[in-house]
Amino acid sequence: MGQRVVSWLICNGRFRVHAINGVGERKGRIIEVEEVATGERAHGSSLLMEWLTDRLAGLGGTVSRPTTPMPGTS
Repeated sequence: MGQRVVSWLICNGRFRVHAINGVGERKGRIIEVEEVATGERAHGSSLLMEWLTDRLAGLGGTVSRPTTPMPGTS
């Protein structure tokens, strides 16, 4: 069974969060956070990425988590 890679923006579009959706018994997880302007990416454990995303979202306001896949993935 495959998993789907999704992406959403936080902090009014300043950062893009890349994650893998959960399927079946597998839990979804964040795999990286990217600064849109520079393309710089942060990697780490799923707990660290979740913490970073929560901190950034708290600073920047709204978070929208779409369930559509990133282009080029299925």
